[in-house]
Amino acid sequence: MGDRFMEGACQDAGTTHAQRNNFDALRVVGAFLVLISHQFALSGRREPSVVGEHSLGNLGVLIFFSISGYLVTSSWLNDPSVPRFAARRALRMAPALCVAIPLTLAVIAALGLKGFPGNPRHLTNGSLWTIPYEVYCYALLLVAGVATQRPAIVLAVGIFAYFVLSGLQSGTSFLAYFGLFFAAGSLLRSFPYLRKALPTLLFLVLGYALARIGQTRLGLAFVVPSLTVAMGMQSWPGLRDISKIGDLSYGIYIYAWPVQQIGVAFMGRQTPYLELLSFTVPVTLALAAASWHVVEKKALRYKPRRSGNAAPGTASTVPER
Repeated sequence: MGDRFMEGACQDAGTTHAQRNNFDALRVVGAFLVLISHQFALSGRREPSVVGEHSLGNLGVLIFFSISGYLVTSSWLNDPSVPRFAARRALRMAPALCVAIPLTLAVIAALGLKGFPGNPRHLTNGSLWTIPYEVYCYALLLVAGVATQRPAIVLAVGIFAYFVLSGLQSGTSFLAYFGLFFAAGSLLRSFPYLRKALPTLLFLVLGYALARIGQTRLGLAFVVPSLTVAMGMQSWPGLRDISKIGDLSYGIYIYAWPVQQIGVAFMGRQTPYLELLSFTVPVTLALAAASWHVVEKKALRYKPRRSGNAAPGTASTVPER
């Protein structure tokens, strides 16, 4: 890959970066890893770990935070405006949630679904708990961006210190751990030389070495972001074309769990795993597509623009996450 890592994978919000690279496809991969992982839990099956204590779902979330750190930092660097940054983030996250949450509650109430073994009756959507941590990362980046010209460095140092301190006290917090991956993505966007082949190889070696001495979590913070950004910046036929049908990753993430609950409730936990997936996947994809084309894409048209660019309402619908 060499110096191709230096290519700008994410330009300003008005560009069509998703049509030239693999980031949308990787987000979809991350969303499906979470879906596959949750299907094990909701159907009462034990999920095998893939890296240390990490499940497929864990890795999917780490991919999300790595990409988010990269792309959201790009958004800030291209337009370091507090109100516009906040508005863009809100328009990307909130509209779909404002539809998904009441819709989920209404459907589950109408169907009269009750809790079943392994699924607490009050746990309507077990995927949404990570979203506040992403919002916290946005806020930390914003504060670092206002306070300094090098927000990625400040963010990375602060998050790493918090990671170490929280680990020494009562166990690593979710914000500290997810924040490591967000900060790593931010650093990769801010310093292009970190995306070259040699630094990427060094990150992989360092991550492997850390895992070998029992520091798997810290090791993954070097491996996952560097590999994710390296692959995301490429433009592979097939993968890059996924963006043509829209960015379905967010919709997959927020709708999969309720769909899986419905599937297990009506089909039974004893139903073969692949049979449950055969119900979950198409229904979730349909809801994700509707969410993108009816809600998310339209909301993104109102992203505020820098002076001299297109007026709100005509902005590109390419997500910046």
